[in-house]
Amino acid sequence: MGPRGVRSVFHAFCISSFILHPSSFAWAAHPFLTDDTGTQGSGNWQLELQAERAQLDRTTDAGAGPVEQSRRITVFTPVLTYGLLENLDVALGLNHVWQRVTENGVVTDDTDGMADSTLELKWRFYEADGFSLALKPGLLLPTGNENSGLGTGKPSWGVNFIATYDAKPWSFSGNVAYNHVRYKLQQDADENQADLWRVSGGLAYSVRDDLRLVGEAGVRTNQAKDDPYQSGSTGQFAMLGAIYSPTDKIDLDVGFRRHLNNAELDWTILIGATFRW
Repeated sequence: MGPRGVRSVFHAFCISSFILHPSSFAWAAHPFLTDDTGTQGSGNWQLELQAERAQLDRTTDAGAGPVEQSRRITVFTPVLTYGLLENLDVALGLNHVWQRVTENGVVTDDTDGMADSTLELKWRFYEADGFSLALKPGLLLPTGNENSGLGTGKPSWGVNFIATYDAKPWSFSGNVAYNHVRYKLQQDADENQADLWRVSGGLAYSVRDDLRLVGEAGVRTNQAKDDPYQSGSTGQFAMLGAIYSPTDKIDLDVGFRRHLNNAELDWTILIGATFRW
């Protein structure tokens, strides 16, 4: 795979993940992609340290014989959030990416560097009887090197509409997210979608005060227009995980996301730690 394909691989995974959280562009409460309406409260801080390890192993034949491709992608994302008001947060997310691609056992890409960053607001504008609504507009900032496949080269924007219903011990959240991605390099614009959607839902069950079991499912636009190893216009995914809270200021989480069709990577392992003060 040449540089053209490498950039498509990165964009298909990393940017669609941002519209994070990974899906708007930044990340939700790990290990979810689906965000909830919760905010930090005026004057409060939160630091999330999140890591994901994704893998894809597939074979395709474009006419010159079968090619087996393996992708290994690791993303580390610290996100710092500050409560501007009781119902309004601002969050800055940084992203570091390690990516390795082989074809028939030969390394075709080995990339390591800072990717694009995220800046978001979350505004919870309605809440009553356990039900709440929020909007989360965001910017994708071009801090990654687009020539190395680590960014888009231009600022992009997105917005996420969030609904949450709390009915102890259950909590449900749903998202409809849209992102418009701009590319500096013409070949990136030719190979990747500019308009990306994600629709997803997540739930959490409190086993006890310090332990929640979580799950989600969703669909999202496959950013790559024509990737023979990750084919299809819409990806489908599901995740199962757990969040352990030894104190009300610390969350430790783990999750496993799996593809439900070929437009998604095979699987992703998610781990994270959240600190509040």
